[in-house]
Amino acid sequence: MTFLGAIPALRGLPEAVLVRTAAEARPARYPAGTRLRPAGQPAEGVLLLLSGTVVAAQPVSGGGEVWTGRWTGPAIVDKPAVLAGGVPTSGLLAVTAISARMLAAARFRVLLEEHRSVREHVLRHLARDVGYARQRLVDAATLPAVARVAAWLHAQDPGDAVAWRGSQEQLARHLGLSRVTVNRALARLTGDGAVRRTPRGIVVTDRDRLGASAADLR
Repeated sequence: MTFLGAIPALRGLPEAVLVRTAAEARPARYPAGTRLRPAGQPAEGVLLLLSGTVVAAQPVSGGGEVWTGRWTGPAIVDKPAVLAGGVPTSGLLAVTAISARMLAAARFRVLLEEHRSVREHVLRHLARDVGYARQRLVDAATLPAVARVAAWLHAQDPGDAVAWRGSQEQLARHLGLSRVTVNRALARLTGDGAVRRTPRGIVVTDRDRLGASAADLR
C-alpha cells in the first residue's frame, strides 16, 4: 500500500489507483504558521494531509480569527471548499509543520465519481461535520464559557487522555472565545479535578467529572 493508503477515505482504493493518485498529486511541505490558502481565495484542490495539523481560519472583526475546522493527518483537507465552489470565506493555516500532497479539484471529483468507497466516506464525514457545526452554534448561543470548554473537551476521543494538544490561545480560536475566558474556564475545571494542564496539552483526569461539569453548568 502506498503512503496515501493511510488516509481513511482512500484506504479502500486499489493499489493501482493509489499509485496513480500519488503521481498526480504535487508533494508539499510547509512549516508551522504557513497560510496555505488565504481567506477569499478559491480552492484549487484538496490537501492530502499525511502528517501535521491544519485549521480552517475564519477572519472576524478586529483582526482576529476563529478556527472553524481542524484536521490532523492522515486526512483530506478542504473538501467543503472544493465541492461547494465559489469563494470560501475561510482560509487554511498550518498549525504545525505538515507533509502533504496537493490534488487538483478535478482529480478529486473523479475519485468521488468513480469510487464508491471514497464517495461514501466523504459524504459521511461531511454530514457529521454539519451536525458538529450545528451543535457548536447551539452551544455558543446557550452555554456559559466553562460549560462550552468542558463539553468540547469531553467530546474528544475518549481513548486519548490528551484532549487538546496546543496552546490556550489556539483553543480559544477554535471555540470562538478569548484566551482569558478559556484560561479562566480551564482553571475552574482544573480546580474541580476534571482536567490537568501539562506540557503535552490539556489532559482529562476525570471524564465523568468533566461531563458533569458540562451538564451542571448549562
